Amino acid sequence: MIQKIRPYILLVFASFLLLMCKKKYDPPAITAANNFLVVDGFINANPNEATIIVLSRSKNLGDSIPNIPELHAQVSIVSNSGSSYNLIDVNNSGNYISATLNLNASSQYQIKIITADGHHYVSDMVAVKKSPPIDSLTWTQDSSLTVYLYAHDPNNNTVYYKWNFIETWEHYSPVQTFWVQNNGIISYADTTNQIDSCWSTANSSTIITGTSVSLAQDVISKAPITTIPRNDVKIKARYSILVNQIPLTVDAYNYWSLIQKNSQELGTLFDPQPSQLTGNIHPITNPNEPVIGYISAAATTQKRIFVNNKQLNNWSTLIDYPSCDTKIITPDPLNTFVYTYSDTSYAPWYYTGFQPLLYITKKTCIDCREYGGITKRPSFW
Repeated sequence: MIQKIRPYILLVFASFLLLMCKKKYDPPAITAANNFLVVDGFINANPNEATIIVLSRSKNLGDSIPNIPELHAQVSIVSNSGSSYNLIDVNNSGNYISATLNLNASSQYQIKIITADGHHYVSDMVAVKKSPPIDSLTWTQDSSLTVYLYAHDPNNNTVYYKWNFIETWEHYSPVQTFWVQNNGIISYADTTNQIDSCWSTANSSTIITGTSVSLAQDVISKAPITTIPRNDVKIKARYSILVNQIPLTVDAYNYWSLIQKNSQELGTLFDPQPSQLTGNIHPITNPNEPVIGYISAAATTQKRIFVNNKQLNNWSTLIDYPSCDTKIITPDPLNTFVYTYSDTSYAPWYYTGFQPLLYITKKTCIDCREYGGITKRPSFW
């Protein structure tokens, strides 16, 4: 019996030794101190519009730090005729913006970059592609809400597309107040200083591409742009989406499609990318240095739609606000509109009584800005 068991004992012992010998292995791709330049944006050839180029540094697979902006660079648009237009870093954010320009749509353009450490980069010269109009934006709701796009190019010249969007939504404070305080003085709220209605804005964070290359005509039908989960706060009242359509060359489309596939599980353009990317931006100082990005030049088109909560089925208007802790204070009898309460987490709510008492409550109950956004109504609202 012992002779029969002995081989199994030896096998278990050998397995135990193998487990004891395991060592953590970090591949060089994870441990390497990669810090590649990332260039995001396109040359905007729309009349009287600015070009925005975002510069940052790539992250390694093991990094948990947020996006790393590339600051103090010199960025310019250069045409094949020699014209040059500088871009300025706004608020040291890595977002480089030109003045409003009127670029010649028949010219070719490139981006030139000189980083703060003196490294030079240049993109290929690219021709301007013109986008056809967006025919329509529609939405459907099952549980969630999905926005779809329809477009076509009657000249069959576009074929390859990229889209991004800006979302805006209206939201309210849990309770309304007719009073606001500024610099210790309480005044009556009106449309210029109200704090119970806010509008928040967000840019798209995913890559969205599409193509009609397999079709007989250049038609984009029901391309999904974004999906909003059921009961999301964005449509508790009213929601708007402005979609921007960017025409691409086949090389640009292949680049962004690869980004899109890589980012579906990892996150965004600035997250680690598992596949080799071949862009059109080249390092001049160090020819072997990888650069991430693809620069296109395009005249884009846009379209906006609105969605109201009342149009949706079983979409809650309730928001899980914190409880409203309320206090009663006695104002200064000489001037009831002087506000001196020391806890800045509270704000005036309403007055009551012949000799007024002032009810105050948490700002999270009466000030919609506590949940993001601004109180100025957008011009398109």
